[in-house]
Amino acid sequence: MKENIKLTAKITGKTALKWVFIFATGNLITLITFLIALYRNMEVAGGGHGSIIALGIGLVTTNFFAFLLVFGAPVFIILYFIIANKISIQNAIYLLWEGRLGDYISSKVGNLTTTLTHKEGWKKELSDKAVLKVQLFQSAKDDVDTSKLQRKVILFGLKKIKLDDVNFQDKNVDLSHVITEKFNNFISETVKPSLKLFWGLVLIQIVLLISSILIN
Repeated sequence: MKENIKLTAKITGKTALKWVFIFATGNLITLITFLIALYRNMEVAGGGHGSIIALGIGLVTTNFFAFLLVFGAPVFIILYFIIANKISIQNAIYLLWEGRLGDYISSKVGNLTTTLTHKEGWKKELSDKAVLKVQLFQSAKDDVDTSKLQRKVILFGLKKIKLDDVNFQDKNVDLSHVITEKFNNFISETVKPSLKLFWGLVLIQIVLLISSILIN
């Protein structure tokens, strides 16, 4: 158990650092491109209280690329936040699954499903996939024996697996086995996290900045 705690803490630290790197770098690039585009096009703003509106109208009509960088800055920040979350979760999944905790997480999923399906009258309660997923989600969230990072991985996997092909009317269906197998297959097929989305967004901002400078 101590080894699992140490490994989880190590992975949590690496994941947090990656999230900070992606979000902080994205914000810095957004700030730099915002300031350059704003500085080079301040003359279209005019003066007075309507300067922001004037700037927006002026950029739309004279330099649309700069407009995207200046007024689209909040959107870029949100996109970097989403990308940072996505990559950090993928990174955690990859590190946990490739490490010694993969079997532990898999067994947890099996135990959660077994606990639900061993209750008397469970077929009436879990009559379809939507109800089953809600119950599994709640069980995973309430599991105090699982770390926050491990719960995040379990919830992510449970959200992604498809149960459309499961026959809930089949008396012989072993939901614990089916769901665990689907979970394992999904996680195993999850590739090593890629920074392509992050660098793609960086490239878009750089291209917009160069284009806005060339227009002037």
